[in-house]
Amino acid sequence: MDRNFFAVTFVAEDRPGIVAEVTKILFDNGFNIEDSSSTLLRGIFSMILIISRKEDCNTDFIEDIFSSLKYMTTSVKRVERDFTPFNGDSYSISVYGADKAGIVYKVSKFFADKGINILDLQTKVAGKEGKPIYIMVMEVAVPEDVRSGWLDELKLLSREVGVDINAKSIETFEF
Repeated sequence: MDRNFFAVTFVAEDRPGIVAEVTKILFDNGFNIEDSSSTLLRGIFSMILIISRKEDCNTDFIEDIFSSLKYMTTSVKRVERDFTPFNGDSYSISVYGADKAGIVYKVSKFFADKGINILDLQTKVAGKEGKPIYIMVMEVAVPEDVRSGWLDELKLLSREVGVDINAKSIETFEF
C-alpha cells in the first residue's frame, strides 16, 4: 500500500456544522476521504469514514487531531489490508411489517447462512402511534454460487417472520 488507511467513527448530538468541522481537520492534516457513510438516528449524528494519507501516522495522532471536538466520541482503527470489493449480483431488499423484536436478526441470519454479504442496512419505525410499521432496507451482494433458490427461500422467511420481504436486482452501469 502506498497510502495508510484508517476507519474512523464519530458520534455526537446532532447540530449544524459537524461534517464541516471533521472534514476541515482531515483536510488540514493531509487526509483524503476514501469512503463514507453518515446518518441521523433519533437526534444522534453518526459518521463512519475510511480515510487515507501518504505520510505514516498512528491512531493516537488521529485521535489527538480530533480532541478539540469535545462534544463528539471518536474511534480510530488502522486498516492493515488492501480493499477487495465483494463480487456478486447486487440486490435491494426491502422489509415491511409490524414492529416486533427479531426482524433484523432473522433476516440477517438468513443472508449470513447463505453466504450473502450485506453491504448496506438501514431501519426505521414509521406509521401512526399505536400502529408502528418497521421498515428495513438493505443492499446485498449475492455470490455466483448462491444464485439459485435463495429468492424462493426468502419468500418462505417472509411468511415465517410475518413481514413483507421484497428483492429487486440492482443493475450497475460502468462508464
